[in-house]
Amino acid sequence: MEHIKQHIEERLWNFIKRSYNSEDYKNAILDSIQFVGDIIRDKSGLDNDGNQLVGSAFGGSNPKIKLNKLKTESEKNVQKGIESILRGIYSAYRNPRSHSNINDTEQDAFEIIIFINHLLKLIDKSKGKFSTELFLKRVFDKDFVQNKKYAELLVKEVPKNKTFETSIEIFRNKETGKIHNLRLVWESLQSELTEEEVNEILKLVSEELRFTDSLNQVIRCIALFSSKWELIDEDARFRAENKLIQIIPEAEKNYHGQTNESGVFASWLKSIVKVSLLRGEIAFKLYESLESRDEDRQRFVIDFFGYQLDELEEDLLFESYKDVFKKELSNGNRLIFDWVSNYYSKDKRKELETEIENFVEARPEDDLPF
Repeated sequence: MEHIKQHIEERLWNFIKRSYNSEDYKNAILDSIQFVGDIIRDKSGLDNDGNQLVGSAFGGSNPKIKLNKLKTESEKNVQKGIESILRGIYSAYRNPRSHSNINDTEQDAFEIIIFINHLLKLIDKSKGKFSTELFLKRVFDKDFVQNKKYAELLVKEVPKNKTFETSIEIFRNKETGKIHNLRLVWESLQSELTEEEVNEILKLVSEELRFTDSLNQVIRCIALFSSKWELIDEDARFRAENKLIQIIPEAEKNYHGQTNESGVFASWLKSIVKVSLLRGEIAFKLYESLESRDEDRQRFVIDFFGYQLDELEEDLLFESYKDVFKKELSNGNRLIFDWVSNYYSKDKRKELETEIENFVEARPEDDLPF
């Protein structure tokens, strides 16, 4: 008899070869049926088994696995027929061998496994209900609706047994899509992951942050994992935070509301500042920008970190944001005056009462050296 390896797909052979080469033909048949079941589960996203799996995957008016377009009566009959055959595989071949002492010959195994290989090819050509590739296309779609509910609806389509795999792919492709869209999708996805799966992904994040020179990768890791930032390895967090802190002196936002590239990157520190390992360094760099008398640097700090300055004040050693504001108010800085008057905390504003009451806006010529 010709060896069965020549007549079946390599992946099926690899799954059954241990039993087959040991001449344990009954278990070789059971292995082949298990393999088909795994393929059906993977393609349908279902977790059940046997006839229940087959019925849920191939049955109904809108099956999770479609063998054809299901438009004509003939196509619908094919779908029903293959569903019935697969049910028969479990009822006639698997169940008796699982519960009875059946001694299969090599000929028995050859014939049954060849038939199962044929069914495997049909399933391979079918269209599954869920595809990670298609899901990613929707996530990176230019018409993605930047809305929490929309992201939740997309994630709802991801089968339980595909959630981890899909999350990994989102992470690997994070530089492809719009950062806020990815954040919405990830927030919905992570609620479906187990603690162990989240930890596995965080290991990947830590490893990337240890070595990447890309600020874009750093801020996308922050965007996706800011709520889990404290669970990322400390050495990786130190390095990532430091990379962004070093560009704060270059971060600017102009009068027209345009933020430069350094400002866009550095602004992501806002998401993790409360749990940052380098809060003191962040606080000091922001102090330097406020003290610089460069209005674009000051506007960056006020617009992105203004509401956190009270807390960050505690991390300054010898400096004080209040002293900078006093000086800028005395110098007639309208930007600082508007912010302090309208948004600074009441307690802090009270300490600047005199400067606010005596404020006189500096005219452009006041800064000229002649």
